[in-house]
Amino acid sequence: MSGYSLAKEIITRAFPQERLVPQPEREWCGDFSLPVEVACYYAELGPNNVTIDAYGNPFFLPSLASLWDFQVGYRFHPKTMERFEGWSADWFVVGYQGGDPFIFSRSSSRILYALHGRGAWDANELFRSLEAMVTTFAIIGDVVVGAGDDLTDEESYLKGRYVKKVEERVVDALGSKGEAEIVLNSLSWVSRS
Repeated sequence: MSGYSLAKEIITRAFPQERLVPQPEREWCGDFSLPVEVACYYAELGPNNVTIDAYGNPFFLPSLASLWDFQVGYRFHPKTMERFEGWSADWFVVGYQGGDPFIFSRSSSRILYALHGRGAWDANELFRSLEAMVTTFAIIGDVVVGAGDDLTDEESYLKGRYVKKVEERVVDALGSKGEAEIVLNSLSWVSRS
């Protein structure tokens, strides 16, 4: 499988209620041109306000039509619409988990990740591409849905067998054990032991 086909297959099977529909670039209403990689992401995968289960808060992927409005609170103030000084002009949010943004860097096409509520944005590279990001989310969601109530132990920690299952699948999808470990640690996908 190549491109977004693995993510599409998993999301369609594990989350049949979520809509994946090709979205043309003309639906973008931001104040800069839509990067080619992002246009391809919406044309090929087409997340239409998709929610993917995770450990804790779900991942959320906005539609292209709502992507510019999705920048409110990150890029600019919700009431005054003034740009925040601490937010790089290079960045825009393409998804989040519990308010923590996944940020597309227009200069590198990499996906950065930051924790909200810290007073200043400290965004670090997490994924090499949108494809790596959404495929990882799909794999995590697939395991979460498959595990159901068995996902965590009596103290709400992830069970080791599910952590291992996600690790194996993400390593296979990303092609790098080191990259997978960094990603999964950043997303708190680790077992207690």
